[in-house]
Amino acid sequence: MIDTSSRFSVFWGTALRGGVGYALGYTGLGVGASRFGASVMLDLLDGIDSEATRSKFVPTKPVPFPPEPLRIPGSQATRWSLNREDQTGKRNLWLRMLDRVGMGFDS
Repeated sequence: MIDTSSRFSVFWGTALRGGVGYALGYTGLGVGASRFGASVMLDLLDGIDSEATRSKFVPTKPVPFPPEPLRIPGSQATRWSLNREDQTGKRNLWLRMLDRVGMGFDS
């Protein structure tokens, strides 16, 4: 299983009244960034206002993935569109829309 989010990057937060910190959504890129992620998480748990905790990735959360029944058609449209882009070199309307809402990615 690979942890991912709709913005395809890590995000941080706390739970249980600030007693537990989390970093989710590394999407397979966690090894190199895990030291930085742990540092940000420790700042959050200690309530330290740092440059990292003020970055847009920390206080904001990604848009939740769509619930069923939208998830399956959306993922199928994305897979089909990425295959089509691989064949033609052109992004279709679906991929451009995902780019505009911040959920786009390259094949």
